[in-house]
Amino acid sequence: MTPTKSEFAFREVTDVKLTSVNFRKEIHGDEHVQAVDLTMGVDVPNTLLDIIQPGLREALYFNIDASRGQVTIVDLPETLPNLRFPRLNGGKFSLDDKKNKLAGYELFIDYGLGDDRSNMVFDCCKVVKRAIETKEGGTVHLSWQVQYSGDRLDQETCGKLALLEQDLIAIRLIPPVVTADPEPEEKPKNPLYMGEDEDEDEGGAGQTAEDLFLAGAGESSDEQGQTETLESDAR
Repeated sequence: MTPTKSEFAFREVTDVKLTSVNFRKEIHGDEHVQAVDLTMGVDVPNTLLDIIQPGLREALYFNIDASRGQVTIVDLPETLPNLRFPRLNGGKFSLDDKKNKLAGYELFIDYGLGDDRSNMVFDCCKVVKRAIETKEGGTVHLSWQVQYSGDRLDQETCGKLALLEQDLIAIRLIPPVVTADPEPEEKPKNPLYMGEDEDEDEGGAGQTAEDLFLAGAGESSDEQGQTETLESDAR
C-alpha cells in the first residue's frame, strides 16, 4: 500500500557510507561558528521511494513480465524491478532544488563503544541535496547531505568525523515532530435562539430577539388594559 504522506528518515540504525566531510564556518551575527557538511549514500530497495515521494516508484519502474500478461500471485507485494526509461539521465535524479532544505532533523552517529558518551548526536540539522540513482533489478542508490553548525563540533568531534570519511557508519536520522492542527472550538450558542435539539419550552427558547421584543410589548399592552379596567370599575 502506497503511503499518503511522504517522509525522509532512517528511524532504525542503518549502515550508510560517509562519502564526504566538509568543514566550514558560518557567520551567526558577529561570530564565526563551526559547521560541517556530511554527504552520505546507501543502496536501498526501490520500495523506499513510496515513502520518500509517493508515486515516484511507479513513475520510474515497472514489471515487464506483468506487462506481457504474466499472472501475479495474490497476496504477494507488488514488485517493480524494471526501469521504464533505462537511458533517461543516466538513471540519476535530484529530489531537491537548491532552495529546498528539510530542517529540524536529529542525526545520531554510532561511534566507539556505542554508548551515550561515545556516540555523536547533532540536533537542528538540515537535510539537502537528496538524489537517487536508479538501477535495473529494483535497487536505488540514495544520497543526501546533512548540514550542522553549532557548539557540538568541538575539536575532538571534528577529528572523529574526519577519520570516518569514506567509511561505513551506523546512523539514525530523525525528522522533526509535526503536531496536528488543533480541532476547531465549538461556536458559542446564541442565548436568544436554540436549535431544534434544544428544549424550546424554557424561557426564551426557540425565539429570536425580535420575537422576545414583540412578546414584551404585548405583555406591556395587556398590563395597561388591565389597569384601565380597574380604574373604570373604581369610578
